[in-house]
Amino acid sequence: MSYNYGPNYISMIQALQSGGLEGASALKQARVSRGLAGRGIDTQKVSDSEVESAQKKLLKRFSDVREENQSAKSELASLISQLEESDVSVDPVTQEVEPPTEDPDINTSGSIIDFIAGFEGFRDTAYDDYGQLTIGFGTPATSPDQTITREEAKKELSKEVMKARTIVLEAAKEFGYDWSDNQIDALTSFTYNNGPGGLRQLLTGGEEGARGDDIISEKILEYNKAGGKVLPGLTKRRQAEADLFTQGYN
Repeated sequence: MSYNYGPNYISMIQALQSGGLEGASALKQARVSRGLAGRGIDTQKVSDSEVESAQKKLLKRFSDVREENQSAKSELASLISQLEESDVSVDPVTQEVEPPTEDPDINTSGSIIDFIAGFEGFRDTAYDDYGQLTIGFGTPATSPDQTITREEAKKELSKEVMKARTIVLEAAKEFGYDWSDNQIDALTSFTYNNGPGGLRQLLTGGEEGARGDDIISEKILEYNKAGGKVLPGLTKRRQAEADLFTQGYN
């Protein structure tokens, strides 16, 4: 971002700094530009002290504006830097602090690891995720002061995703489902986020029988709450999982 005051501004400042009638003319020009032409200054009737006083006031105002702009520029640069480095966002509806929710392109990625990582977001220090101590891409943390690198976090994510996938495959065998790879991926993401209990609830609704795939794809969308509140990030994730379950990877 650059701040260009233009040649007219520069010439006006130079005239004001030079003083005398040239400075008075610059002051008059400034008044005209502000729509005060009807109350113009007759430079022949203005004393040197009045001109000097007006010049000082106007120069100070220009200086203050320049400082304000520079300060705003520095603050904006600092804010942008903080946002780029941070992986924390505030939910616009609930104001809850949660990892960022990116929108992975599920139609082209074909990677459930990248799919989940995109929605979880990365945190290099441990944080509380609704009562669960978490780190990295949403994996369990060992202590409140634990730290982790992206490479380490990706490895931990892969391990946890494989656990979730195993749970999904066991459920498919138990209830007699013949799911495609994309359906298994969608439910793996769901299970990673909601646990085995959440998956069983999704598949059975608390009853003994198992639901059909069409009902499952609809019910996935209902699991968009955390702490009793609907979160836009979870709503996006559930929709993406439902789309992956029904449409697959292109």
